[in-house]
Amino acid sequence: MVPVSTLAVRSGHNEHMLQKLIEQVVAWAVGTTGVKAVVLVGSHARGEARPDSDVDLVLLTTRPQELLDDPDWAQRFGNVESTAREDWGRVQSLRVIYESGLEVEFGIALPDWATAPDAGTIEVVEQGLRVLWDPQGLFGKRFR
Repeated sequence: MVPVSTLAVRSGHNEHMLQKLIEQVVAWAVGTTGVKAVVLVGSHARGEARPDSDVDLVLLTTRPQELLDDPDWAQRFGNVESTAREDWGRVQSLRVIYESGLEVEFGIALPDWATAPDAGTIEVVEQGLRVLWDPQGLFGKRFR
């Protein structure tokens, strides 16, 4: 689990809210068929988030299309104000804005995003990655 002291949240939010989100996402992932790993990337992973930074989580799953086609799972983490899909190539994202103001980009990718990274994956990882849950060791020593 990522120490909450290394994370920031949007203005008006506290570290407890972000830690709670991470705990909820990991608990959901543990019990969700097909989800193999959860990682934090971007400014929060680097410990450089600004008050207006979003939270970037990557979910590695054998069933990415299911998560993209039915985004109701995002409601488990708060009341959803809006969602939008984004295409980043090997990663498809569901950007969720919660009524609390917290903005989360859930990147959704196949497990080979970690095991057979392309140049884009390596760039994302080098800019900051924190493994939150990876029971199969998909990220191995290379990304730790």
